[in-house]
Parts: sequence; structure tokens; C-alpha cells
Amino acid sequence: MPDETPDAPQYREPGVKYRRVKKQRQVVTVIDGCESTHTEDYYVQEPVPPKDWDTVILRGIIGLAAFLTIAAFIGTSASVGGLLSELLHPFVAYLIGLVFTASWLGCLGLEWLDGRIDPDRAQPARIAGWVALVIGMGAVFVYGYSNDLPWVGAVGACIDLLSKGFWALLVRRTQVHLSKGVTNWVVTQEQEAAGRALVGERLRRLYRGEAYRRAVGGREHQAAQALMTAAPTTDALAAPMSGQRPDASAPASGPAPAEPAPEPARPVQTAPSGQPSVTVSAQASAPPAPPAPPTSGLDVDKGADTSGSGQNNNVDDDVAVRDIAVPSIAAMARDALDQDPAMDKDDPAFLARVQKIHPKAAADTVRRTVHREIQRRKKTAS
Repeated sequence: MPDETPDAPQYREPGVKYRRVKKQRQVVTVIDGCESTHTEDYYVQEPVPPKDWDTVILRGIIGLAAFLTIAAFIGTSASVGGLLSELLHPFVAYLIGLVFTASWLGCLGLEWLDGRIDPDRAQPARIAGWVALVIGMGAVFVYGYSNDLPWVGAVGACIDLLSKGFWALLVRRTQVHLSKGVTNWVVTQEQEAAGRALVGERLRRLYRGEAYRRAVGGREHQAAQALMTAAPTTDALAAPMSGQRPDASAPASGPAPAEPAPEPARPVQTAPSGQPSVTVSAQASAPPAPPAPPTSGLDVDKGADTSGSGQNNNVDDDVAVRDIAVPSIAAMARDALDQDPAMDKDDPAFLARVQKIHPKAAADTVRRTVHREIQRRKKTAS
């Protein structure tokens, strides 16, 4: 590369055209040990690249196609506007005239986008573009024919044909025909990207709906959520509700239930009269042994044979622990109102009792539940 400093002579290649270019550089001046920097202009000779006539001709063709498109817009709009001005407002009529040229021009753009990858996919846009062109040319010819000038209408209709022809040739020149393997690879990548975008959009819409239901769903949404996330129940849970004691010595039908994960236990309560202490589970999960009907206090089954061999287990060594079903907030509200019909929805004692059983229950949820139960009873009474 030639040296770009005015102090050194610059080499010039024979047969290459050069031009004088102005540049700037920083010059440092030192006087008595003090430096001063200033900007100085200088000129160098740079080689001029040869003229790219392919680019010049291509730009000229694009300019000519743009000029013909503008002429087609104006001519078709004037012809269709004059044809429809007898029925419509002139502004609306001439505006509709722009639609005829814009239709085939839009189809040509779709053909260029799709035809670069898959010519078969661009076939519908190509056919639609020629159909729109024929309709526009027909409208221009009808306008000339209605004024007893059919040849003038035919010549005016050719403007759209020339414009679309130029653009079709440009699109064909810029298209790169890919091989079948490359085309299939590109289409596969497009399908995967479109699939990820579609899944993301669907999930975003579902999450928005779920957030809305959590905000305004109320008790019904909470009940549905509890049913979806609750642990699977067994047939043994139905026995205490029907008032029947299941036979502990009968063999269990079906596979044995899996052992539940260890949970934090409640404080140990000591039964009166020296009875052994019993730990009560905090959640109503499926017990490994069938529960008995609830009685007063914590009933310890001392005589049940759980091994199936006819021998009784020692109570001191193995105490049968029974899970107590946790009542819902609505059931607790109904029981409380049965005992105290004058109870208010803001009763702190009832709120504390509910939160003791349902630690995650919000105060607003408890108040709304009590309020709905009070209103239901008022409607029933009236």
C-alpha cells in the first residue's frame, strides 16, 4: 500500500486512474520541552476503481421499472376513476383505481420472497399476480371502449403489462435457484423456528389466562386447583364417611400404596389416664391402614389385627395412628353459623380457628366464604 504522507513520494501504477483526496493528521510541536498538538491538512493520491457497468445498468433498469409503475398507477387510477365516477364520489373512485395496480405489485413482492427458496411455493402468488394484471388491463380497456376509443384503452392497458414485465424480469434475475437438498434444509429450519414461535405464543396466552383465573376465579378456581394437585385417594377414605368400619384383617386388594413422604408432625399430645401418646398427621393423605369412624378424642385401636395372622399387636410397641380429614373452610363456616347464627364475617375467633387448620388460608378468603354463607342463609330464610 502506498505511503500516505506528503514527505514520501507515492508510487503510481501505470494505467490506473488516481484522484487527489484531502486528509488530516495530528502534528506535534515541541518548544522548550512543551508539546503542542494541532490538526494539519494534507493531500494524497488514491486509485479510482473502474466503473461497474453491471451495477449502473441494473440501477437504470430499476429506475425505469419504478417509473413505469408510477405511470401504471396514474393511468389505471385515472381510467377506473373515470369509469366509476358516475356511481361513486370522484375521490373514492380514483382511490379504487389504485387498487388494481397495487394488487399485482403486492403479488409480485410475495413471488419474490417465496420464489427465492421454493419456486413451487411462489406459484400461487405468480398466478394471482397475472390474474390481477388482466383485471386491471380489462378495466382500462372498458373505460376506453365506453368512450368509443377502444384502441386508446388497449394502449393504456399495456402500461401495466410493461411495468409488471420489467419487475418480473428483475425478480427472475435476482433469484438464486437452490438445489433440492439446500431447499429442504432451509424449509426444515423455517419449520422448526415457526414451531418454537407458535409454542411460545400459545404458552404465553395460556399463562395469561391462568393468571387471570387465579386473580378472579374465587372459590371455584381454588377447588379445581385442589382437585388437580391433590394426592390420589383410596377406597379406604370412603369407609369413615359411610359409617362402616373396614375389616383390618381382610387382605388389601390391588397394589399396596406407596409410603407417603415424611411430614412435620404436630406436637405430641398425652392422653389422660396414662394412655400412650398419639401423633396426628397434619394433612389428610392416604393412610397405609384403613381408618375407623371418628370417635371422641383420639381412638387407639388396641385389638385390631393388622398383620392378617389373627394375632393382636401390642399397643405399647405399635400405636395405630388415624388421619383426621381436614374440613374445608366452607364446611367450617356452616358449622360455626349453625352454632352461632349471629356470628359476623370478621369474627377473630373463627379466623384463628380456620388458620390453625388451614395455615395458608388468607383472611380475605375466610371473610368472603363466611359472607357468602350468611347471604345464602338469608336468601333461604326469605
